[in-house]
Amino acid sequence: MVEKIFKVIINSLRFIGYSSYKNLIAVSVSTHIKKSPEAHIYVGKKFRTRNNVEINARGNARLKIGDNVFINSGCIITARESITIGDNTILGPYVMIYDNDHAVQNGKVSDNQYVTSEVKVGSNVWIGAGTVILKGTTIEDNCIIGAGSIVKGTVEKGSIFVQKRNEQITSLK
Repeated sequence: MVEKIFKVIINSLRFIGYSSYKNLIAVSVSTHIKKSPEAHIYVGKKFRTRNNVEINARGNARLKIGDNVFINSGCIITARESITIGDNTILGPYVMIYDNDHAVQNGKVSDNQYVTSEVKVGSNVWIGAGTVILKGTTIEDNCIIGAGSIVKGTVEKGSIFVQKRNEQITSLK
């Protein structure tokens, strides 16, 4: 049974154009990889995922995931331009990475036009659970991103990024 499931995964990876599918170690059966015909996806050696991971490359997007990358449960990665994730990077559960936003025209949100800007995540980066990484973000090498952060802009090499929140406790009475 396990061999049959692995064969289905390998065949689907071959179908979407992976050149390095033989290097995969553990891709969860519930990992969904969607790729448009023009998009390019590269996955390095020792790529691993957990449950309910969604990886999308739309239009003529480029998505590159380095060697020894682990993507935990519930993560979503959507590329419409370019997303790069460096070697030895760990994504905690429910991390979301988007290189795009819906365009707004005449005060209305467009459902088929997007504003895009490249996302780069360096090597040796740990991204905590529930983090959202927005278009135009660069996280340089050797960084830690605290759980629940919303990241936009540049996080310099060797940084710990924690988005603090003020506690407010209000009585319901």
